[in-house]
Amino acid sequence: MEIKNWAIIAALALNSCAEKVEPPKPLPVMSEVERHRLYLAQERQLIQSYIEDHKLEGIAPNGYGMFELPIFEGEGPEAELSDRVVYEATVYLLDDTGVGRYTDTIELGYSQIEVGLHTAIEGMKKGDVKLVLIPSFLAHGIAGNLESVPPQSPLRYDLKIIQVIR
Repeated sequence: MEIKNWAIIAALALNSCAEKVEPPKPLPVMSEVERHRLYLAQERQLIQSYIEDHKLEGIAPNGYGMFELPIFEGEGPEAELSDRVVYEATVYLLDDTGVGRYTDTIELGYSQIEVGLHTAIEGMKKGDVKLVLIPSFLAHGIAGNLESVPPQSPLRYDLKIIQVIR
């Protein structure tokens, strides 16, 4: 009987010394829409900081969330929907890490490339060169490209149009 009492006393003593743990407070709930709005605002600020840090005077928004800076004007017909366009692109993350350089031929508006790239190329002429900042939702989106573009990364494209074929 005495051992039983000691066990009860020991359990009570240990229990009284333990810190009282309060249940965790529920985390504030943010809707998906609000979370995306917050991320887009942060991304716009990141793009704006890039523009300021790189002193990209003359760069202008194009109405789709992208920013464009013409570097050199070419000549000939402007690229339109369904034209075949041969272009050269050098791509960077906004920390100036190079993603890659390539030449490609697309059917404008129909090829499987980033939506922002279609938008940037439309209206360009043979020989045109421009710098384009494309937000992530018009580039590789939430997933990135799993190789060199992290998820939700805005990109800088240096574009040159080699040929516009009607």
